[in-house]
Amino acid sequence: MSFADEVCEELCDLPIKKPCCRHALTAGLLIGAEERPKKKVAVRYRRETVATLASAMIHAQYAKAPESQMTGACGHRFYDLEFTSPSASKLLWQMAQSADTTPLHLQCEGCAAAFLRGTFLSVGTLNDPNKSFHLEFLLPDGRCEALMTAFLSELGYPPRRIARAKGIGLYYKNSGSVEDLIAKTGSQSKIFVIINNRIEREIRNNENRATNCVAKNIEKSIAAAARQMEAIGRLIELGKFESLPEGLRTSAMVRYRNPDATLDELVALHDPPISKSGLNHRLAKLIDEADEL
Repeated sequence: MSFADEVCEELCDLPIKKPCCRHALTAGLLIGAEERPKKKVAVRYRRETVATLASAMIHAQYAKAPESQMTGACGHRFYDLEFTSPSASKLLWQMAQSADTTPLHLQCEGCAAAFLRGTFLSVGTLNDPNKSFHLEFLLPDGRCEALMTAFLSELGYPPRRIARAKGIGLYYKNSGSVEDLIAKTGSQSKIFVIINNRIEREIRNNENRATNCVAKNIEKSIAAAARQMEAIGRLIELGKFESLPEGLRTSAMVRYRNPDATLDELVALHDPPISKSGLNHRLAKLIDEADEL
């Protein structure tokens, strides 16, 4: 069972009591449906648990028991529902034509959560958070795209859009948006799995960044030491070393005798003491003197 299947099973078991929320849930479950002649409505689901829930909600909402049929082969099963209802047909037409959420009649905060839950169960996909963060609502033939975009934007999560072979996908790859929207559907146990995976990934990323930063600093230190050694060697070779000020000669010899030492280690070897910035200045001056030659 995939992670998305587990989320769907949890959402299908959630109770819903208020009539307005049941209406919103049913609308969400029908967002992928299509109108057929004579006020018929047909909808396909990929999961039996979702089809069972949708059948019960349709029966309760429209007093119609949908005809059901399982189709598909080679491990790909689909559960098709079909029923006749002028009210449901009208709702589908309104959702397909509307650029806002007016047809949904969302009367309370629970209605928005119920509609989001229904749309996820009907047309939603969710990647395993161990692999990547990706939540998408695939709208067949682009139906209800404007309404769904408006709804998600009103929640505070305007989606990104992509054209798919079978419709329009409204999707999120940001872990925060995925977490929040799945939480709004009502999932309780699976949201913690997503959060834990996000935290673990952030820890790994921070560790990698820290490791890369240390590696880059080491590379910089090695390159700087090589330049300093080269400059000192050139000054000695050309007989200019003895004409340098005493402080520069002292720091040059400390570096020359300790080619692998860090800046902090070189500071500790100075007598009289010198600050780190002072040593940096002297070493830069040695390079400048060599470059002038």
